[in-house]
Amino acid sequence: MFLNTNNLPWLISKELRTVIHAHISDHFTACVITFQCRIPAAGHHPAEIAIDTDGTIIFITSLSDAADFSEAAEETYFDFVARAARYGGREPVSLEGGQERYQEWEGAFVASSLAGAYRVAVAPILELEERCD
Repeated sequence: MFLNTNNLPWLISKELRTVIHAHISDHFTACVITFQCRIPAAGHHPAEIAIDTDGTIIFITSLSDAADFSEAAEETYFDFVARAARYGGREPVSLEGGQERYQEWEGAFVASSLAGAYRVAVAPILELEERCD
C-alpha cells in the first residue's frame, strides 16, 4: 500500500511519509499503526495513525505519556475525514488554521520516531473498532 495524502489540508513532511510507509508497505487493508513509547517518561508521546484501504490518512491521535493505551488520555486528534481537530480533550475545531499545531506535533513525533522511541504495531482497522467498543 502506498500513502495517499490527497485528502489532507496541508503537506506532510517526507520524514513522516517515510515513517508511515515503512509500516504500511506490506498491508493491503485499512490499518492502524500504533506507536507505543519504549520509555514513557522520556517525553515521547504514544500515537495512532489510521490508514484507509486506498492509503489515505483517516486520523492521527497523539496521547499523553502512558505505558499503556488503556491509561492514556487523548492529547491531540486530527480527523482528516471530518476535517476537525481536538486539542487536550476540548470540543472539535476546524482543521483550517491548525497547520501550525500539526507541524509542531509532526516535528516532535518524527524526532521521537527517528530516535527509536517507539515500539510499533500494525493492526487491521477492525481491531481498533473492537478495542473502542
